[in-house]
Amino acid sequence: MTKIILCLALCAFTLAHALTEGKKDAFENLLDGYGEEEVARANKQCLLRTHECTNNRHGCCRGEYMKDECTCFYAEKKDPKAKDVEVCSCQQPWLSKTAESRCSSLYEN
Repeated sequence: MTKIILCLALCAFTLAHALTEGKKDAFENLLDGYGEEEVARANKQCLLRTHECTNNRHGCCRGEYMKDECTCFYAEKKDPKAKDVEVCSCQQPWLSKTAESRCSSLYEN
């Protein structure tokens, strides 16, 4: 009976050790890739406010505190038979504009 308990304890210890080694390797692989996304994002050029963002809707630059949004609208048609044309540009939402003006006035005082 003692031999069975000893074998079970040895198997449990070996299994626990093997599982923690796998977790260490997975964690090290995770850390190896960390930071590459930030570097890629830093190298990517953002779109300035009022510039067109039709093909890159998530590429607007950040304002002082908040990111500008890509706002889309349909261009006015002169010919009623013409297709609707969607035009998008980076805009600062009114809520962000208000919040930034309030924050900047707080920091000035």
